[in-house]
Amino acid sequence: MNSPKSDNDRLAYHVGGLNLSGLTMTKVILWLAAITIVSFAIGFGLLALSGGLPQPHALRDTPFQDTHLLTRNTTTILLDGASSGSIRISMGAGEFTLGGGAPAFSLMEATVFSSAAEWQPEILASVNGTEKTVTMIEPGHQGREWFAFHTPYSWHIQINDLVPVDLKVEVGAGDSNLDLGSLNLTSLVVSNGVGDTDIDISRSRSGPFRAEVHNGVGDLTVRIDKRSNTRISVHSGVGNISTIGIVKNNNTYTTVGFNPSLPVSEIAITQGVGSIQLEAV
Repeated sequence: MNSPKSDNDRLAYHVGGLNLSGLTMTKVILWLAAITIVSFAIGFGLLALSGGLPQPHALRDTPFQDTHLLTRNTTTILLDGASSGSIRISMGAGEFTLGGGAPAFSLMEATVFSSAAEWQPEILASVNGTEKTVTMIEPGHQGREWFAFHTPYSWHIQINDLVPVDLKVEVGAGDSNLDLGSLNLTSLVVSNGVGDTDIDISRSRSGPFRAEVHNGVGDLTVRIDKRSNTRISVHSGVGNISTIGIVKNNNTYTTVGFNPSLPVSEIAITQGVGSIQLEAV
């Protein structure tokens, strides 16, 4: 009978005799990564089966807990006798679209697609003289954990085409599509942290106005009316700038036939990372 000591000696001999010539550092790293991923998956599965994972707030406390379907909620903001508007919209994360076409008796109509009741935005409205002020803000991120079961999330905004409007839009993360050609804009500020942004001011019926566009990370497209007297200043970080029907002069871009002695629409663009497309159509 072999002694424990002799068995240990034999094991050590076989281990020492293994051929390790093909074991490179890359293979070692890949094996460790694979083991880590498998271990995480097993642990995550056990937590899910045992109920150890935190459940999204909406699944506990809202009437949507038995469905994954998006619900549609539309709110209409009346003019209430006002002849102009000031609108500020602030969205944390999601898909954002804005355009004209709100009913004639209203300043704005907002449609929110969500499957969680607490994700409905807060809307504040008031009248000061002849101006109607509207603020639409997402009320935080309650229940929006990493493993939430109810995404996506989107807002669709329509604004009165005839009423002069100061418009400010802020989106933290997500793609934004703003079709503003039919609006009567007096000023515009658009900020997007992460995501692609498309702004169309072609076919504009507005007089000269000033616009600011701040895009953090993502591609930006801005379309303007080729018949307008528009000057665009651009300060960009990483990414190329391409143009269609636009005249370039250093960091300034203008419509063809631009005349600084006439009323000018000014657009200031600040871009962090991503491409910029400027079009006069």
